[in-house]
Amino acid sequence: MSALQAELEAMVQATPGLGAVLAEILDRVEQRQGRLPARITLRAPNAVSEALARIFTPRAVRPARAKGPDTVRLEFATIAQDRALERALVEALYSAMGRAPRDRLTEDRERRTALERGLLSLECVARGPASLSFLRAQRLALGQGESALVVRAAASDVATALRLVSDVVHCVDALAELKETMRAQTFAARFLGNSKALRPGGELHRWVGEALVSHDPRTVSLLDELGAFPSIAAYRASALEAHGVLFDEAAASVLCFGPIVYRKQGSTFDHVARHAQLGESSRIVVQQLRDATLDPPAVERVTIFENLAPYLDYVDARVGRGLTPEIVVCSAGQANLAVVGLLRRLAAHGLSARYLGDLDRSGVLILRSLARRTGLRLTPRFMDVDTHRHFVSRGLALSDDEHGRLTALLRVEDTTLEGHGLLREIALTRRWIEQESFSDDVLDELLER
Repeated sequence: MSALQAELEAMVQATPGLGAVLAEILDRVEQRQGRLPARITLRAPNAVSEALARIFTPRAVRPARAKGPDTVRLEFATIAQDRALERALVEALYSAMGRAPRDRLTEDRERRTALERGLLSLECVARGPASLSFLRAQRLALGQGESALVVRAAASDVATALRLVSDVVHCVDALAELKETMRAQTFAARFLGNSKALRPGGELHRWVGEALVSHDPRTVSLLDELGAFPSIAAYRASALEAHGVLFDEAAASVLCFGPIVYRKQGSTFDHVARHAQLGESSRIVVQQLRDATLDPPAVERVTIFENLAPYLDYVDARVGRGLTPEIVVCSAGQANLAVVGLLRRLAAHGLSARYLGDLDRSGVLILRSLARRTGLRLTPRFMDVDTHRHFVSRGLALSDDEHGRLTALLRVEDTTLEGHGLLREIALTRRWIEQESFSDDVLDELLER
């Protein structure tokens, strides 16, 4: 053992925290194929800082207070100029730490090869186009530098990383075949064997959201109908719930008014109708609608509002004027599964329906989505070019991003689709109009017809 190695071992034993700092330096050395980094900033209390100055010379150790207390910056450029000195110093560091050099390139190559074999085997069990696309994208990324999967495998091991990918595949395939709403815990227990596997914000939850958004056009369509999200993270986090996997099942409810009576497991539930007789709205949660059968309602029409305030104003006005019974529903933006469940049951009785929403891209997409998802004969009211032109002075400026999304949609969609003319007008004027800004002006006409 050289004198330098013996001295380093003694310093590591005598100085708490020095070993961790030297280990971090060696990690960086391995990333640079045996060379010291030109500079590195580390946390180092006074005693550790003094030891580093003895090892690398005082000139190489400088305070870095701007990075926080007890922080130093090590400058290795001078040492690196003498290749023999650098090699001797690195060898002494390995000896003092009782650590053998790692060949990071070989490890990375072997890791990528093992991951590729695992991904190919998973392609044999993936059932749908979205899960296959996800797997192939992961395999392609292996040959294009750093990939999230390689990082994940390096942080633990290849087997753990492939288990994560396998769970993503199972989730994506299961969602494509899901026919009913389901608690996230139940979904995870049924398809993954662990009810806690899909914790909100957890690793698997994030990976599944990313896979759905990047590889499943149906998910993108469902999320697009929900409107704008505050961040890409929120967008991905909503992917599971867009498919009906709910973390808070009670949160999926429908606010409604009118003579609604349903039967379930031999019991009759008429609370919505009885509240309506008092002029009050009610909420039905998605659990209550599961396996429920709706009695034929004694009404001719259903009126659906996208937004809460116009809904409440309309219900109050009907009650105040003593008008004939009508079923009124608030979709609260993109309809959740409780809204869709109620409207599907109303559609089964052949009722006509009208929809009123914001004069914007999301409003039109919600209208189309509701018609498709519920089977209702849905007629838009006050969602046309003339209404937009009449109230355009009350409109809000369209953001550049939203204008881009709108023009991209208009370039590819069928011109005969419901609301296409309104969308063209919005793109032309670059202004969208909130339902609340004009609903009072059309309330009388809406009540009369």
